[in-house]
Amino acid sequence: MLRAFYIGILGILFLILTNLLGLTLETSIIGIGVFSFIMLGLYLFDLMNFDVPKYSIRNYFTVIGLNFIFFFIWFFISWDFWLIIFFILFATVTIFLRTLINMSVYRIKPVTIYGAGELKVNLEKSLEKLEGYSYIGFNDNIDQLEDFVKINNIKLLLLGKIKLEEKEIEKILKIKLRNTHVMGYLDYMLEIEKKVEVSYINEEWLLNAYGFEILRSKFQNKVKRVFDIGMSIVIGALTFPIMIVAAIIVKIESPGPIIYSQDRVGENEKEFPVYKFRSMRQDAEKDGAKWAQKNDPRVTKFGNFMRKTRIDELPQLLNVIRGDMSFIGPRPERMVFIKELEKQIPYYGLRHMVKPGLTGWAQVMYPYGATVEDAKNKLEYDLYYIKCYSLYLDIVILFKTLKTVVFGKGR
Repeated sequence: MLRAFYIGILGILFLILTNLLGLTLETSIIGIGVFSFIMLGLYLFDLMNFDVPKYSIRNYFTVIGLNFIFFFIWFFISWDFWLIIFFILFATVTIFLRTLINMSVYRIKPVTIYGAGELKVNLEKSLEKLEGYSYIGFNDNIDQLEDFVKINNIKLLLLGKIKLEEKEIEKILKIKLRNTHVMGYLDYMLEIEKKVEVSYINEEWLLNAYGFEILRSKFQNKVKRVFDIGMSIVIGALTFPIMIVAAIIVKIESPGPIIYSQDRVGENEKEFPVYKFRSMRQDAEKDGAKWAQKNDPRVTKFGNFMRKTRIDELPQLLNVIRGDMSFIGPRPERMVFIKELEKQIPYYGLRHMVKPGLTGWAQVMYPYGATVEDAKNKLEYDLYYIKCYSLYLDIVILFKTLKTVVFGKGR
C-alpha cells in the first residue's frame, strides 16, 4: 500500500512538473520511460522498503544517483535545459517524501532466538547486519519464554533448533497465536539470507519444499531462453569495442592464445568447452589443475583487471547463444574439482539440474573464495536461485552484476 502511495504521489508530481516546465510532447513521452526506469531502479535497490532506518545516507545517495543517471540520459536525448530544474525539484521531493513516510512507519522490532549452539550463533551473526531489528538475548528456558516475549514485546521469535519437542511446540504455538511472528531456522535463511542451508536439509525437506519451478516449467524455460539470447546480443554489441581492446592487450602482455577454452560441467553433468579471455600466464597449470586463489601470482596484470570487471567472461556470450550456458545460473566448474566437492558437500550435484550461467546469485552474494567451505556457501546461494527462480530474480542479479563490474569488485 505504501509503495503504491509513494509511486502515485511521485507520478502526479512528475506530470505536474512536465506541464509547468512546458516540455514538448516528444520530451514528455520519453519522460514516461524515464519515470518507469527510476521506479524500477528504486524497487530493485530496495528503496521502496520503508521498514529501514529513517536517515540512511547511503539510501539517499542511491536515490539521487538513480535520478541523476536517468535524467542525464533524458537530457542527452532531448537537450532541454529545463530538465536540470526538473531533476533538482523531483529528486528533492522524492527524498522529502521518503523521509516523511519513514518517520511515520519505521519502528525498531525486538527479536529474540530460542535455541542454542551453532544455529543460534548463525542467527546472531545474521541479525547483526539486519536493519530494523533489536536483538534481545534469551536464556533458552522454554518455561520462561512466553513471559519473556510478553514483557519485552517481542515481534519476531527465531527458532535456533531444527526439531522441537512436543512441549516446545505447544508453548511456541501459543506465542505465535498471540500475534508474535515465529520463524524457523531454514525459513529465516531462505527468506532473509536468500540461501538454502545444505547442512540442515534432507530428502524430506527437498520433497516438501515449494518452488523449483524452473525444473519443470516449459514456459519459464522458454522465457529464460529468450532472455538469454536477447541479453547476449545486447551485451555483445555494447561490449564489442571493449573485447577488441582486451584481445589486443592480452596478446601484447604475454605470449599465448588470446582466448582459451576449458572443459566445464554443465546441465545434467554434461561437459562443454567454456571460452574466456586468457587472464593467466600460458604455463599457469603446468603442474596440474589448481583452484584460482586470491591475488593469484599466475594472473597477469591486465588479467587481474579483467577478472575484477568480469571482462574475461565476455567470450562466454558465445556459450550462451549456443545453448551450453544461460546468461544467469550457477557458475560452471571443472569435473576434476566437482568429483572432490561431491564427496565433501551434501547435495552439490543439485546445481547441475539447470544450465550454468555467465553470472549468478552466488557470484553477486558471496565474495570470492577458493576453499571447500567457500564452495559450500556458494552452493547454498545456487540452490536458492534454482528453488526461487523468476525473471525478476534474473533482473536483480543483472543489476547486481552491473554494480560489480562498475566498481571492480569481481574476483
